Amino acid sequence: MKKTGFVLIALSTLLLLGGTVGYTMEGAVDDVPTPNVQGMVFFSDDPLPGNPASLIINADTTITWDRDDIFLVIADGDKKKQCDDIAKNGGALGGFDTTSKTCTYGDAGYVAAGDKGDAGVDWRVESGDFYAGIGTKEGLLPEGTELNLNYSVDLKLSATGYMFLIIAEGAGVLLFRQK
Repeated sequence: MKKTGFVLIALSTLLLLGGTVGYTMEGAVDDVPTPNVQGMVFFSDDPLPGNPASLIINADTTITWDRDDIFLVIADGDKKKQCDDIAKNGGALGGFDTTSKTCTYGDAGYVAAGDKGDAGVDWRVESGDFYAGIGTKEGLLPEGTELNLNYSVDLKLSATGYMFLIIAEGAGVLLFRQK
């Protein structure tokens, strides 16, 4: 029992330290084609990678980009479907209410949104299907047809993860003290 307790204490301590320090992944996606329809959001076909361990690990993502005429949003599947349906029906050209903020940058239904490429978008990755969308700001001429994105994902232990490991440490102490 002492060996098991010692192993549990050591493993929990290492995971607590590692989860506190965290791990950062960075990358870039170049030459993303951009829409030249002002105001409307266009989403990727594929969902962003999710965080199946969101109960134990926080994955905080920052996405930045290189153009000032573009905004970026992250939305769930329902919002993506709503925006795709509006775009499929022609958006403003198809009778879309031009005073509505639905599926534009001003829409409050996004999980995360940003309109300044150098500040970017911050998003805590959750489990489930979420989609990245980009659009051209209204009133600005497009600066090109491609966009370069940079991303950073910081992985750290969540509050629940800390609690779980502290309980495991306590169990290890109890096992270590048994005769």
